[in-house]
Amino acid sequence: MKRRWKKFLAGVLSAALALNLAAPLALAGSSTIGAACSVTSVFLYPEYVGRVDGENVSCIQGEVSYDHGLLTFQGDVTLTTVGVADFGTVPLVEALSEKNLRLVANGKVTGRTKGNGIEGAKEIDGGEYDLTYADLGAYLDTKPNGILGGDTGTTITAGTEITLKDFHTGIGGGDVRIDGTVNITGAMFEGATYGIANFTTMNPGSELEIHAERYIKGGGHLTYNGGHLLMKMADEGYGNSVREKLSIGENVRTFWYRTDENGAYTEITVNENFENFTAAIEQDNDYLELTDVNPDQPESENYDLWVAGTQVTKSNQSNVLGDGTGSYDPATHTLTLNNAHLTLGDHAEEGVSSCIDSDLTDDMLTITGTATLSNAVGIMTVGPLTLDGATLTLTGNIDGDIGEDAIRAGSQCDKDITIRNSKVTIADSNAEGDFFHYGIRCGKLTVADSTLNVKAGGSAIVADELVASGAGTVITAETDASEEQEYYALELDELTLKDGLALVEGKVNESKKAKIARPEQAPTDYTAYWVVRPGDKAEPSMQIPGAIIGSEEEARLFEGWFLEDGTRLEDSPYYMGPGADHVGNIDRDVTFYGHWRTAESGEGSPDGGDGFGTLLVGVAVVDVAGVVAYQVGTELILDQLLPAGVAVPHTRAELAMLLWNTAGRPAPATLPAFAEVADPELAQAAQWAIEQGYLKARADGSFKPDKGVAKWRVIRGYRAVTEP
Repeated sequence: MKRRWKKFLAGVLSAALALNLAAPLALAGSSTIGAACSVTSVFLYPEYVGRVDGENVSCIQGEVSYDHGLLTFQGDVTLTTVGVADFGTVPLVEALSEKNLRLVANGKVTGRTKGNGIEGAKEIDGGEYDLTYADLGAYLDTKPNGILGGDTGTTITAGTEITLKDFHTGIGGGDVRIDGTVNITGAMFEGATYGIANFTTMNPGSELEIHAERYIKGGGHLTYNGGHLLMKMADEGYGNSVREKLSIGENVRTFWYRTDENGAYTEITVNENFENFTAAIEQDNDYLELTDVNPDQPESENYDLWVAGTQVTKSNQSNVLGDGTGSYDPATHTLTLNNAHLTLGDHAEEGVSSCIDSDLTDDMLTITGTATLSNAVGIMTVGPLTLDGATLTLTGNIDGDIGEDAIRAGSQCDKDITIRNSKVTIADSNAEGDFFHYGIRCGKLTVADSTLNVKAGGSAIVADELVASGAGTVITAETDASEEQEYYALELDELTLKDGLALVEGKVNESKKAKIARPEQAPTDYTAYWVVRPGDKAEPSMQIPGAIIGSEEEARLFEGWFLEDGTRLEDSPYYMGPGADHVGNIDRDVTFYGHWRTAESGEGSPDGGDGFGTLLVGVAVVDVAGVVAYQVGTELILDQLLPAGVAVPHTRAELAMLLWNTAGRPAPATLPAFAEVADPELAQAAQWAIEQGYLKARADGSFKPDKGVAKWRVIRGYRAVTEP
């Protein structure tokens, strides 16, 4: 039956797979038209996903990747446009067509440039940046900016540290918001010409240090909403009056300032003695410092929250651990983690036994971001807890005692926990093979649009009530306890399931393993879907595909098309009426899922019930009616398409040889000239495949024989040769 099912899918999807799908490109030295951004000399296009490689290895050292507007620097990375021919004043990073470019770093990014540092980015999030202008001979001609704000503004997030050296202007261009730390300085000139030449805003918890001839250029403006501001005049400065260039935000009530590095601070209460400050900034101050934290306060304000054994305070809240991996907002009681690795060290206070320990009683602690918690109890809170947009892995690799709980809310396990848009994994055992005694214990546990994978030595999830919602939610719980022990995967007083979710494995208060998910009734792992996008033509891309009909042996009955939440197409706002053969009112990317049931299962429905399932074969439909096969579907097609005994090509070399041999080994029009291809037959095959358009040469003229090749390209190439 499996073979017949493959034949059925291949027949249904053969026409759709013949589409000329476009592959993303990332080429150094190519045209910038349509490029999303550039890193040194490398242009990246919106569809590109993967690691970024410079044409010249010296340009990019370290791991850099790009994914639809997200540029990631993994670990320590070095960028340079210095000493590379024809680079001129190319910025280190520049947003081109991508106006929402986001930079994320979890290490140190070191850059040397003859142009701007970072230009046009929407957000710079995490990590440490050390950027230097290195062409002093052209300094006055190029007037480089360390950061050039984008058209839609640029945000430097909390936990981000940026040092800008020897740039003509530290921050220029569009509006810039500073929530992290920025240091504008210089080695050659002991500072910049201008610190700020745009509209920049400082927020609470931020730090800005300016060492420049002029703090703020005429036409520029700095708004101080809080944080630590320090401005020092460089040698041979021209005066640094900030009158009408520096303003105090409307929400600032109290701050302290001084105009002498060794002088005393003056407290300013805005409603009482603000005129003292305005009189001070009328002067050309060689030194000006502002802070919203009382400098005379002997100890920092402490919060009832410990992260990896370190208490969160007002002074460390923007960078709790000092490595950019954690910040805390006391106003919203939100702990934000950035690829944090949390454990307890020797410095942990007495009584602190968990990686995240909260004594916030009346206020709910919210945790967001990504972290691994190990070698200690995971999260313990006295009050309620919310995980929102969090990806957390809690491991039990404790040398001795495994610990009581991975996550617990309330001293008596009676406070509520909410988990939404998150992924939580509680796994791993210690050296003795023991897991956390309990996975999650709380009062009411609410899980929405999340994935939970919990394994414990005792009960995995213990709660007064568990409410699960969201069609994509999956909860897997398991206990390592023996059958004789009274521990269970789900130990609950009440279970409420919404959006078609069901207890598809195990029982409450009975089973050692349980799973909550949408019912998995179809005897297949495949899913069929159809995607339409705003701007698609009504004919044929938005035309409703016909029913997916199986063979008699498969005995499958097509149920229709549904939205992700189970709404029928006919009941959706995209349905154009009984007489229409297309959808409309498309204001976003919309995915419709094809559903069917087995004939013997009785009535099925998208909300659950025996025999209901989904058929996978698809990606987006663009200018064509029907469903396009990809991923697993391509494997099925290739299995039917290629001759018996012929292996599916996985590299460019294997594909070139397959197509060339299938075509009868024709001679290429020109002699092959690929230095990295030594085999004469492969050289001919590669040259011929490129001449025919089945493959493309790389930007540097190389063939890259070992580089992977997409399965859709194999299908398209083979069909082009065999079915011209």
